Amino acid sequence: MTTYALQGPSHAGSAISLAAPGGTAGDLCPTGQGVGLLVVCGTGAAGTVTVTLPVTPNYDGLAIASRTVPCLAGSTNLIPIPDGVYGAGTTGVNYSSVGSVTVAAIRIP
Repeated sequence: MTTYALQGPSHAGSAISLAAPGGTAGDLCPTGQGVGLLVVCGTGAAGTVTVTLPVTPNYDGLAIASRTVPCLAGSTNLIPIPDGVYGAGTTGVNYSSVGSVTVAAIRIP
């Protein structure tokens, strides 16, 4: 399990440091306004990323599922992680595969 450090580039810009996930389940990503999870899938990686809701909410009797994002091999994906949806603090992130996947939690100024 890994808790991602939130990176906040300045207005002048800066490099984002990507790291491998801690495994397929149990990583934690910070939440907040302007926060996103940057997921880079290498050429040998394809799968899904699931951002877990802190509760299982219902709307009109229907369960609302956690967000699952398909990630194609060679793709770069930015998944918004607003605290209004995922709660304050951190939220769980699961991966179907972590081979050649790198991630970073970023805040857009």
